[in-house]
Amino acid sequence: MRLADYLDPDLILLDLPAPGRNEALAQIADRLAEKKLIKDRDDFLAAVHKREVQGCTAIGRCMAIPHARSKTVKRIVVAMARLRDGIDFSAEDGEPVRLIFLIGTPEDRAGEYLKVLGRLSKLLKENDLRKELLKAASATEVLGLLEQAESKLP
Repeated sequence: MRLADYLDPDLILLDLPAPGRNEALAQIADRLAEKKLIKDRDDFLAAVHKREVQGCTAIGRCMAIPHARSKTVKRIVVAMARLRDGIDFSAEDGEPVRLIFLIGTPEDRAGEYLKVLGRLSKLLKENDLRKELLKAASATEVLGLLEQAESKLP
């Protein structure tokens, strides 16, 4: 399993001008709907918001991994947004979030979904990767950075 199987350049949004968490998640969901990766944008967003209420998905160091299982998702998908300005995501470390990795999955793919979430979490613990993602000039560069970091994992 590789993250590149779930993330493509069309799902990487750089310097998103979102003033808050809800707006950022909505803009990412718009892209997923535009690419026909979710059937119902509003239903998917409701699932994401429901998950956020259960527990904050900010992982610290300016990153968040919101995720949800939903009947509107066709296949497991990962979208990434780098925010122009940091937003409050209620992170434990108090840092504003600048990098969001939104994971959506069909309801019947829980095992694979947890593997994707775990792999992404492990990758994002690498401080150098985070710094490089904040500077990347293009979606292609972001993908390259993730693939390079992933190649170093066992």
